[in-house]
Amino acid sequence: MERANAVSYTPKILKSMREICEEMGVCAKVVRIWVAAGAPIAVEGSDKRRKYSAEAARLQLWRESAAGTKQKAEA
Repeated sequence: MERANAVSYTPKILKSMREICEEMGVCAKVVRIWVAAGAPIAVEGSDKRRKYSAEAARLQLWRESAAGTKQKAEA
């Protein structure tokens, strides 16, 4: 009996604003704009003690879909 190949996915968790910025190639201001626009970024705390985290693949998918929505709106 043959065994099927299994696919395993381990999410890449971005645990800080710095990690999100580095992974996505943007600055903190852009990340805050994304949060306001509904990006899948968790924000905990308030004011200067805010902590940001996100799952890289979900954030990239959101980014791509948001860019597609923006292009359709401009057309």
